[in-house]
Amino acid sequence: MNYNQEIFPADITLLIQKCDVVILKIQEIFSSPECLIVKDLYKPDKGHKQKDFIQKLQVACNNTLNSKSKKENEVKGLYVFGELNNDGIVVAIYVGISRTVFRRLYRHTWGKKHNETSFSYLKAKHFSQHVGNRIDLAQDLLKAQQDKIKNYRLIVIPEINDYDLYFMEVYISGKLKTKWNSFKTH
Repeated sequence: MNYNQEIFPADITLLIQKCDVVILKIQEIFSSPECLIVKDLYKPDKGHKQKDFIQKLQVACNNTLNSKSKKENEVKGLYVFGELNNDGIVVAIYVGISRTVFRRLYRHTWGKKHNETSFSYLKAKHFSQHVGNRIDLAQDLLKAQQDKIKNYRLIVIPEINDYDLYFMEVYISGKLKTKWNSFKTH
């Protein structure tokens, strides 16, 4: 147990097996023609609609959006973006984790500020070869990447255990060789 009373896995091989099962699930869902597209999860004209999001993804809430809420209305877990390649195959390109997946995904695609939309910022920075402050990156470059992200396929895997969640992000992105993950410390 660590200083924060968090328990380490008794057998790390069980966690690796869990990750391998999740990888198979990701590959199965991405190969299905019914795999959801990010833009289909939200009703942009009506704002962020979690109820619709939950029903479409067929996931159960396991976390609260804020500490004042007593009702579980968010998902803590892993999310995976997939992109259709030239052969018509969906390839995993990014694995992310969040305590508030619905809000996080919304910000990736509709966020207004550079610090709200980190995935589109990363892509815009890369493609424009931007050097300098985040805030100086042109808004239209962020918007162009957000529009691309809206067309990605998406999978959400609920996970409440912090240790498992952090391990899964690194392990799964490494196994799937996701193009947009980096674990460089900052």
